[in-house]
Amino acid sequence: MKLPTRPGLSHVVHSLNPGGAERIVVEMSIDCSRDYDVQVLCLDTPGDWANELRERGVPVHTLWRQPGFDVSMAVRLGGHFRQHKTQIIHAHQCTPWFYSALSRLSYSEPRLLLQEHGRFYPEVQNRPRRFVNRVLTRRLTHCFVAVSRDIRDRLARFEGLDSRQIEVIHNGAAAPGKLTPSQRAGLRRELGFDATDFVVGTVGRFDPIKNLPMLVSSLATAAQEIGTLRGLLVGDGVVFNDVQAQIAALGLSERVRLTGYRRDAQRLVQCLDLFVLCSLSEGTSLALLEAMSAGVAVAVTEVGGNPEIVNNGATGWTVPSGATGELATVILEASRDHARRERLSRAGQERFNNQFSWTRMMQSYRERYAELLTKRV
Repeated sequence: MKLPTRPGLSHVVHSLNPGGAERIVVEMSIDCSRDYDVQVLCLDTPGDWANELRERGVPVHTLWRQPGFDVSMAVRLGGHFRQHKTQIIHAHQCTPWFYSALSRLSYSEPRLLLQEHGRFYPEVQNRPRRFVNRVLTRRLTHCFVAVSRDIRDRLARFEGLDSRQIEVIHNGAAAPGKLTPSQRAGLRRELGFDATDFVVGTVGRFDPIKNLPMLVSSLATAAQEIGTLRGLLVGDGVVFNDVQAQIAALGLSERVRLTGYRRDAQRLVQCLDLFVLCSLSEGTSLALLEAMSAGVAVAVTEVGGNPEIVNNGATGWTVPSGATGELATVILEASRDHARRERLSRAGQERFNNQFSWTRMMQSYRERYAELLTKRV
């Protein structure tokens, strides 16, 4: 096989089903394909976004991992890396990292970078895993990245890594094309909202970790005092039917719109007057960054990386996890104090531009890649 003229870069993921980490992989692969020979390896299933990459000329391979510890996975990964002439392995999350690290026992040429996007909730200690990571997995790894300081600390606590070796690179997002006032008004009408409605909502996976019941309950409380309150929930997932049932049980079916999965979620977020993220655990939420980039006021729970992005009272609101009453109070305040909401949204947009742009994030990873290629130790 002819050697590629560009360095071989392999992203390793669970799958490319819709999600924040998966969107990062898709966009990073496209961005890097100008300078690297990129491929994506999915351990489990290709996912809905695999064809999007293939159409852009980025190969996507699926290994169909078996349940439990698949002893063949490391060998098969090593074969792909050898055939592709991979020089950098970028493993996204811990299971892809584990198998990628083991692959280096049979094919040691690639340099390995771990990027941890998020963690389970709640987390429990797994002493055997920590031991394996300390004595083997981390020794086969050259670069450790966490998308928030909280994730860095949890990698050290639950995975046995040295926090001093973990660099924090917050996720970045590309600013969406800004809707004109008439476009925004037209899109709101399509969704069933009037110009006078105060629209609160979120974008993302309908997953238990996102704690959507907290948002729905807060909307129900605030709706008792805000006649024009409306909700917009964009996304799909395993708890979609549960959330829909809760909305009906609270008498909100005429007020809250569920769109399901939408490819134009970046446009829809601009229809909101207040974006809310109620997660029980979070890394660096792309949906949150996209809302801030569009100049939408934001309110988040004080978990994970959220407080690293939103400064309470300066660039948005933060509330304790599960504090339904406090979130309802924030919704009331945001609806009644237009001047403050505008001030916070502008400050949030400025913070995004200074700290969380896609360009800034990619520059950090390109620097890490260059170091991995030049420091052959």
